[in-house]
Amino acid sequence: MIKTIMTKNKFASKAMIMLVASALALPAFADKNDKVTLLETPVKVSEISGIDGFIGDRMKLNRDVYLKNFPIDKYVDFVVNRQHKDWNWTQAEQHGKWIESAYLSAIQSKDKALYEKAQKELYRIIASQEPNGYLGATAKSYRSAKRPIRGMDPYELYFVFHAFETVYEETGDKKALKSVERLADYFLANFGPGKNEFWPSNLRSPENKHKILSGTSDFAGHSVHYAWEGTLLCDPVARLYEITGKKKYLDWSKWVVANIDKWGGWDAFSRLDSVADGKIGVDKLQPYVHSHTFHMNFMGFLRLYRITGDKSLLRKVEGAWNDIAKRQMYITGGVSVAEHYEHDFVKPLSGNIVESCATMSWMQLSQMLLQLTGDTKYADAMERLMINHVFAAQDALKGSCRYHTAPNGEKPNGYFHGPDCCTASGHRIISLLPTFFYAEEGKEFYVNQYVEANYDGKNFQFSITGNYPANETVELTINKGASKELNLRIPSWCKNPSISLNGKALAGVKAGSYFKLNRAWQKGDKLTIHFPMEERWVKRENHSDYEKHYLAGGEIMYNQKPTNRIPYAYLRGPVVYCVDMVWNPQLHNDDCNLEKDLRVDVNQKPEAIAKVDPSMMTECFKAKGTYKGSPVDLILTPFANIGQWWRNGEAQPQPWSDAFTYGIWLYPAK
Repeated sequence: MIKTIMTKNKFASKAMIMLVASALALPAFADKNDKVTLLETPVKVSEISGIDGFIGDRMKLNRDVYLKNFPIDKYVDFVVNRQHKDWNWTQAEQHGKWIESAYLSAIQSKDKALYEKAQKELYRIIASQEPNGYLGATAKSYRSAKRPIRGMDPYELYFVFHAFETVYEETGDKKALKSVERLADYFLANFGPGKNEFWPSNLRSPENKHKILSGTSDFAGHSVHYAWEGTLLCDPVARLYEITGKKKYLDWSKWVVANIDKWGGWDAFSRLDSVADGKIGVDKLQPYVHSHTFHMNFMGFLRLYRITGDKSLLRKVEGAWNDIAKRQMYITGGVSVAEHYEHDFVKPLSGNIVESCATMSWMQLSQMLLQLTGDTKYADAMERLMINHVFAAQDALKGSCRYHTAPNGEKPNGYFHGPDCCTASGHRIISLLPTFFYAEEGKEFYVNQYVEANYDGKNFQFSITGNYPANETVELTINKGASKELNLRIPSWCKNPSISLNGKALAGVKAGSYFKLNRAWQKGDKLTIHFPMEERWVKRENHSDYEKHYLAGGEIMYNQKPTNRIPYAYLRGPVVYCVDMVWNPQLHNDDCNLEKDLRVDVNQKPEAIAKVDPSMMTECFKAKGTYKGSPVDLILTPFANIGQWWRNGEAQPQPWSDAFTYGIWLYPAK
């Protein structure tokens, strides 16, 4: 294997050979400690190659333009120097997310230079670790026995935990494992029964039960999150138990979860059962439900369910996911209003909404539920996000990601944030995408996403072609055969899917499920999978007008106002389209007011046209409408492409200039 790689890649060095070798001979994990066996285990990123098409291009942009050029030295210096004392939620998040992203991208693409750069930065961080195990950015002068961390440390170090654990799982690097164990031991030494606890502020339960807090806390980040920024460490510490089998990490994680109600003061953990019962929504758990923070805690609950078999934890998370998907999910798959869950069905169209951090953790949470339940609805949700929102948040020129990406919004305003939490989360989720494509368990193999790529397993190999979702037909060709039960996800949105094997039609293909095919696969076997894509205007359900109001800490909330003006969106299969002023110069106004100036004819089916630019994910459409009362042809382009904020051949707008607008949701003529 190594000889083959050296032949194909002249640049192969000792480091790259070790990278590949480690990916083929990974450490044995402590699965024996888990009481619930995963139904699906994601394949290693090292076994996926040749990612192509729009998604492959955007992943390459993330890797070659953003990750390689990101000034990671500056942010590692910030950690290594360790002089930070202030409330700052940007600088100390960069290194953990970048390390994990760079390693995953380098291993998947076999990029020697990026791998070596990531390893160098990893070892710089490890070398700075204090004898007591502390690895954050907070100054020693700030910390004490009574205040061993800065409030944002758990949130920032969550990503360091996961980065180091991922490095160990993917490469077997024992330095990373030893370092993350020492970091965990720092928290165990300072937090626990009879020690410090993750209070949200100096208030105590029950006194804070009906108070709206503002400001920050010593142990749990922003007090409006009611301790959940501290408790999210239950996930990476429980993951460390799965890797090492050391019971102390499991016990600590269980202790954290057992105390969430006490620390938060709103009984939000216990009342997740009421969400599962359909009695309340997630938005009612506390005054401000921070979506991303809750997702990260939910992943910890699922990990503890896997380890302990406690079904009440699974029930809580499934109930929350179902409620979020029903009431909080945008048409693009995003699930946050600003950074939180709003009441009822409130989902504003524009402004600072759909946070990239929440997009990242929602994708990961859906993946964990898929692995535990095998329910394809979770893969459907991930597809919707991947095809629409993940890349809509990405600047098509520099690869940076937006903080918020509203369905109706402005460009380039917002593409120049950062580095901040969401910039880093954007490149992290793009780097994680290959972990969502395929999974296996014994002789069961699962194809969950139909991205053009090769699977290069040791005993089983195939290629997927067809440029989905631009095309309706996908071909899966076996390159190395084995006896496998192949599980093909059939999207729930597809009404009449069909599959043929070597030209022979197969029966029993049903939307919203896996199509199972058990056989001794031979090299050259070909599956042709057809997903007819319905083109349709979709009326927005539960639409309202809104007005802003603010919590004591300045957090934006919304009041709902009734309206009889309902907008529509255009879809082709899972692909969401928009009117983007970059591609509609015929409107003669780059700052067009979509609500006041533009009307669309939803009674006419738009005409399919060729891509207006080679970078488009799919074909485009021409729709009929009126602009300021006059007839006009409108170009509909994939929402995933809104990261282009300039017109070819024209000067690029200035940062923050609101030069262009775009919108998914368009108002029809009366």
